Amino acid sequence: MRKSKSDKLIAHYFERNITELPFETAKSIATRLEISPMTVGRYLRRLGFDGLEELKSEMRRGRSNPAWQVKGAMDRFQQDIRDGKLLAGLLQQQVENLGKIYELTAAPQWQQSIDALISASEVYVAAYQNVRGIAQYFASQLSYARPRVQFVDGVNGTYAELLDGSVEGRVLFLYDVRRFAAKARPLADEARRAGVKVILLTDEFCPWAEDASDIALVVPGSHGPLWDGAATMTAVMDLMLSNIIVLLGNEVDDRVQLLTRLQDIFGDFEN
Repeated sequence: MRKSKSDKLIAHYFERNITELPFETAKSIATRLEISPMTVGRYLRRLGFDGLEELKSEMRRGRSNPAWQVKGAMDRFQQDIRDGKLLAGLLQQQVENLGKIYELTAAPQWQQSIDALISASEVYVAAYQNVRGIAQYFASQLSYARPRVQFVDGVNGTYAELLDGSVEGRVLFLYDVRRFAAKARPLADEARRAGVKVILLTDEFCPWAEDASDIALVVPGSHGPLWDGAATMTAVMDLMLSNIIVLLGNEVDDRVQLLTRLQDIFGDFEN
C-alpha cells in the first residue's frame, strides 16, 4: 500500500502514542494532526478496520503481554542493547537515511535552497523546542560563510525583525519536525505574506510542507523505538554548509579572516 503524506503522519502518530489510543477518537486524532476525521477513517479502512473502535478492540484482544507498559519495553530494549541488536538497528536506519539525503542533494529543491541562502539580503533561521539547538548551530556556522545571518526565537512576540518589510530579499530557513511546533506554520505563512522566501527543512510526516513554503526539503522521519535522533538533520545542514562554502569560495576566506581577527581582539578563544 502506497502511503500518502497523511497516511505517514497518522501511522507515525499511532506508533508514538500507542498507549494513548484507547482514549482517543478519530476526531481528537484529526485535530492533533490538523487533518480531517474522514482522512483518519479512510486510513483505518485501508488497514482493514471499520473505524477506530475496531482497532481498539483488536488491540485489547492482542494485549496478552506487557508491551504497552514502559517497564516491559525497557526490559526488551535492555536485552537488545546487551545483544547488540538495538544499536545495530539504529545505526542501520541512520545509514539508510543518509542514502536518502544523497538523493535529496540531486533534487532541484536542493540547489534552489543553496542559491537562496547565498543570494539573500538577510537570512533568518527559526526552530523550536528540542530541535532549536541544531538550528542555532546551523545559523552560527552559516554566519562564518556569509554576513547578516540571525537566529530568531520569537521572544519579542512579533518576529518584527523578519516581518517588518524594511529589507527586500530576505530568506527564512525554518526547521521543524514531528511533533510540530504550534508557531511554525503561522510563521511560515506570515513570512510569505511579507514577501520573505521560506525554505522549510522538515520530515516526511509534515502535512503542510508544500503549502506553507517556497522550497521544501523533506527528509526521512524518525521511526526508531526510543526517541527522535538528530543525526539525519545535522547531516543535511552540514552538507548545505559545505555546498555554500565551496560556491562562495574566496568570499568565505575573507570573512573567516575578519572573524578570526575580531575573535583575537576580544579574546574568546585560546591562542
